Amino acid sequence: MIGGGTSWYEDDDGPTVRPFAVTRGRVRINQGDLDMLTLVRAVHPRANRNGLQWEHNEILQMCVARPLSLVEVSARLDLLLAAVKVLVGDLIDAGALVVQSPARPAPPNPELLQAVLDGVRRL
Repeated sequence: MIGGGTSWYEDDDGPTVRPFAVTRGRVRINQGDLDMLTLVRAVHPRANRNGLQWEHNEILQMCVARPLSLVEVSARLDLLLAAVKVLVGDLIDAGALVVQSPARPAPPNPELLQAVLDGVRRL
């Protein structure tokens, strides 16, 4: 204890492992089209997970019930999105995850856009 009876460490120091230690220093992935909205889901829920890192197993477990976006995985693991992309890329390369592109919205209705524009101009 240092001065005044307080401990030398704080309760909330953040993650104990640096994000890129989790990826073993790798920052690039083979799948160049992964963005924060890309959905991933586990292919084989009961696949052999021996030899995988804790984070890989957590990602697989999260994506069994339903597809999750990379940003959701990042938030749940409390890891940088860049690190999650590398880990997800590993699992895609191993055939444990599949990518589902996010649903793209239908093009906007031109009449609706014109009505909004007219309304804004009247303000």
